[in-house]
Amino acid sequence: MKKKASIKKTKVLVVDDNLLNRKLACAVLKSYNIDYDVAENGKTAFDYFLAGDYNLILMDIQMPILNGIESTLKIREHEKNSGVTAPIPIIAVTTFTMSNDKRNCFEAGMNDVLGKPYKTGDMIGMISKYIEIEIP
Repeated sequence: MKKKASIKKTKVLVVDDNLLNRKLACAVLKSYNIDYDVAENGKTAFDYFLAGDYNLILMDIQMPILNGIESTLKIREHEKNSGVTAPIPIIAVTTFTMSNDKRNCFEAGMNDVLGKPYKTGDMIGMISKYIEIEIP
């Protein structure tokens, strides 16, 4: 009897210092049966990244301790030094969506920018560009 290959569960790291924003993102992910962990700042996000197995990171930009840009730079540096060939997708989630702000996100190594406030469909649409998700 042939064994079926196990399918890895999708897991997202939600990084935001604002409780309401975290709850909204987590509610959306939960409604699509996507597992998630939550970090309240960029330093904790980097620690979770090192210890976890995530498919994608939703990264707020303005946070205490280590902001989203700084955290992304640390993640990208770690990936580079580790020889990672497929860097984790990082989506900036921010109210700052002017072209200069977006450029800063992309220069730090982020893959995309999702403006706040966002609709559920916008968030899921952006996530689905980077990872396969099952639409209920």
